[in-house]
Amino acid sequence: MISLVIGLSNLGIGIAYAGLGLLAAWETASLHRYRGWSRFGLGFSLMAASCGPHHLVHGWHVLQGGSISWPMLAATVIGLPAGLTFVGLRLERMWGGQGERVITASADRVAMLAGVFALATGLLAAGVFVQPAADALWQVVCTSSGLERRASSGDGGVDFTSLSFVTNIFVTVTYGMVGWYLADFQVRRYLTTSAWSLSGVSLTGVFFTCALMHLVDASTHGDGAMLFFDLLGIPASIYFLWVVKLVHNDSVMDWNRRPLVGAAASPARPSPWSGYSL
Repeated sequence: MISLVIGLSNLGIGIAYAGLGLLAAWETASLHRYRGWSRFGLGFSLMAASCGPHHLVHGWHVLQGGSISWPMLAATVIGLPAGLTFVGLRLERMWGGQGERVITASADRVAMLAGVFALATGLLAAGVFVQPAADALWQVVCTSSGLERRASSGDGGVDFTSLSFVTNIFVTVTYGMVGWYLADFQVRRYLTTSAWSLSGVSLTGVFFTCALMHLVDASTHGDGAMLFFDLLGIPASIYFLWVVKLVHNDSVMDWNRRPLVGAAASPARPSPWSGYSL
């Protein structure tokens, strides 16, 4: 049952990432003559091009009997609400709906929710790294006994020197920083308007939970296809983080504040990476 939930959820997340990435690429390419190239849209497309296949391969791997864990199930369940909300808003807008909600929740309630998420993240991180046979990196590299245990051990402990671990930890940090910048934008928005953007908050949650999932994936043994897409995710996450930081600092003119040029009319709907959804 756990394998079914994790596998199907990852397949759904992968399809959602792939769809949003294709949408971002299409809008960026089709509207660049009117609004210029969107760095955020390009970065989002590159990010989705690695995260989408990663989750698709992971879901298929789990359904075929791959390794699972309770932290993996918890990270998947925690990430579903934000992901479903953001995808639902985008679909609503594609079908001619509003595609956005302005919520007036108090800062205390939002802070409480963020605190619960931080506590859950801490517990999951502890569950991931406090495992039997999970040697510390310095023990593995710097001591002869650590090298001997690593060479002779056949258990499923965390390998802190594996390429899969390093790549997943790297994107955990980069996507966590993306989530931090998006969260800071939402807080500043609340201080000026006393309201929260549901699409912006859900997108923030998507990146925090994406970082959490990669943290859990770092402790599991995936297949070669997952590692391939994780390696692609490193430059994609670096570029996307750079773009988000530029937009956050208002040091680049992207779709969030670029005026229309030429004779084109306004787009039929705002894109997920415009200033209205960050």
